[in-house]
Amino acid sequence: MTAFAKCRIKGPKAEEFLDNLVANKLPKKVGRINLCHALNTKGGVHSEFTIMRESENSFYLVSAGAYQRLDHDWVLKWMPTDGSVQFENLTNSMGVLVVSGPKARELMNRVSNDDFSNENFKWLSAKNIDLGYAPINAMRVNFVGELGWELHHPIEYQNHIFDKLIDAGKDLGLKPFGIRAMNSLRIEKSYKLVGTELSIEYSPYESGLDRFVHPNKGNFIGLEALNKWREKGFDNKLVTLEVHDTTDSDVLGNNPIYKDNKVVGRATGGEYGFRIDKSIALAMVKPDLANVGEKLKVDILGKMYEATILEESPYDSENNLLRA
Repeated sequence: MTAFAKCRIKGPKAEEFLDNLVANKLPKKVGRINLCHALNTKGGVHSEFTIMRESENSFYLVSAGAYQRLDHDWVLKWMPTDGSVQFENLTNSMGVLVVSGPKARELMNRVSNDDFSNENFKWLSAKNIDLGYAPINAMRVNFVGELGWELHHPIEYQNHIFDKLIDAGKDLGLKPFGIRAMNSLRIEKSYKLVGTELSIEYSPYESGLDRFVHPNKGNFIGLEALNKWREKGFDNKLVTLEVHDTTDSDVLGNNPIYKDNKVVGRATGGEYGFRIDKSIALAMVKPDLANVGEKLKVDILGKMYEATILEESPYDSENNLLRA
């Protein structure tokens, strides 16, 4: 099984095509990774891709498994038809297992002879490694804000890799984790999810993607509309909230946000953050209220709770753990 959609874009004009497709700059060096967003023609966020440069004319793209058809159709819609760019769907042929946590490097050193030191294997980079009998493209990225690697591999090796990891990690307290745990961890990092914080209804600036948008790099799909939208002004701003005095429930999503008894926004998602021991939510609110320390209220199951806007990424805000 695999939780990601994956494809390869290659050909003599692959870089030119992708540069026009996404708002961020592409990785320049082989083995480097960038988070990139494809906008629609109106400037909203259509898709999110993790893009790794495999070679001069080949790129490996990873996106949300639930949006495979949406993302891949969007790529194919804009791809030239003259053969200068080729698309290869790898979703079913490549599996992915994620190893993350403070002991991730110790575990990887047990199952592979490759060098996982920070000096040799930096954050946002990828390398081909061996794990048991399995060839793996190890990518030092993850969606939970901890030291870790995504292990991309031919799907037929997945059981072998899983068994090797579980056996080697018994005394390290290694446990499988699922989507609800991942959601809690990503919200503590203010990481955005496609379909909630990221949407064609919101510009990338409203969703806090400023550092992933490079309007001066050259033209890309949605840039003209985005510039006009920016001149007009935005209606929303994504914030991170601490919800106070919760006992048996947390924000789920689409909860109304209030200020002085007036609706001023909505929550896009929420969970209990066990690392910081707080109930956390992400929310779109009116830009004039998007200030750290601002006091708001949120409705959870018909009951009003006090909420305070926090700095982005309340857990490890400097990303020291990711870069460790």
